[in-house]
Amino acid sequence: MKNAVIKYFVITIVVLTFSKTNAQSCGFGCLGLSGIFGGYSVQKYEADGLNTHLNILVNPPWSSFVHNDSYNFNEGKGFKVGINLVRAQYSKFFFTFKGYYQFLSEEQSIKIPNGPDYYTFYDAKFEMNNWGIGLDLGIPLLSFVDWKIIDGELKFFSPKLTYKNYSNNPLANYISLESTYTPDKVKMGYSVGSGLIFNIIQDYISIEATGMFTFIEIDNLTDDQDRSSVPSQDLNTKLILNGGFQGAVQLNVGIPF
Repeated sequence: MKNAVIKYFVITIVVLTFSKTNAQSCGFGCLGLSGIFGGYSVQKYEADGLNTHLNILVNPPWSSFVHNDSYNFNEGKGFKVGINLVRAQYSKFFFTFKGYYQFLSEEQSIKIPNGPDYYTFYDAKFEMNNWGIGLDLGIPLLSFVDWKIIDGELKFFSPKLTYKNYSNNPLANYISLESTYTPDKVKMGYSVGSGLIFNIIQDYISIEATGMFTFIEIDNLTDDQDRSSVPSQDLNTKLILNGGFQGAVQLNVGIPF
């Protein structure tokens, strides 16, 4: 499935870039740098394996104490920056070829009482930073509104989990622990969606609002020091079972040539 998506992207980009279709206009930057963009995005994901593993650390099955708090990682938030390499406007449609880097992270903390005014803290930070390339195809709706009929992206994730626990009780015989887990290799996924472009100043400044669904699976992450994994093998589940809805709003600044 992933190989088919890659082939589709490559073929479509080549055909559109070198097409000699009769064009009313070829927009700013049709053969070069078209502009830069930056915005904010939210990414949902199904992190069953991650949550199960972390909750066992906080509530081990052999413990006689049960705590009500639990981890529920399901949504990363962060900024997205990139370059619209090609944004070409034809008589009845437009297309954009872009590259970007996206910062996504989610942090959760659980504190468990271990005395008057003293707690043991369990902090976890999960990052889903990724870079990628994208292609969108659309049509103009109004003089100032364009519809991205389809927006597709190939994503290359570098997930990272940072986990630590510690106590604020200076008298406790407690050793703080911190572990970092990363993948053995970059994980690939893809997104498909649609959106709207609001042209504030035609060809120079616009705002995009996009909704997509991301497809991604991640088996596990590994600690470089002791080679332990999250989730552990005995749980027989994946860290991320699938992606989910992604919403993004970004500002485009054009650089005409």
